[in-house]
Amino acid sequence: MTITGRDIEHLLYTDTPDPVLVVHDGVASIVTAEELGEHTGAVVVVSRDEVLRHVGERDISEGDLAAIAATLQAAIQDPAQPRPLWPA
Repeated sequence: MTITGRDIEHLLYTDTPDPVLVVHDGVASIVTAEELGEHTGAVVVVSRDEVLRHVGERDISEGDLAAIAATLQAAIQDPAQPRPLWPA
């Protein structure tokens, strides 16, 4: 499973209220925070609020989206590693 810049873009610009990016059975999807309990076994990757806290509300380039995705991908592949610094 790979987190992509498009996944991050979808998270940032979705109309879903209080969106959270999760991975379940190898598939990334956006769910509401309220729905998390219905997705047993899903790995919570990041919420829109968390991304915005780190990058601010500004235009984010394709490169920024890819860098954020790579950082999150590294974090979910090896959760024992210290949380990497956020790009951008």
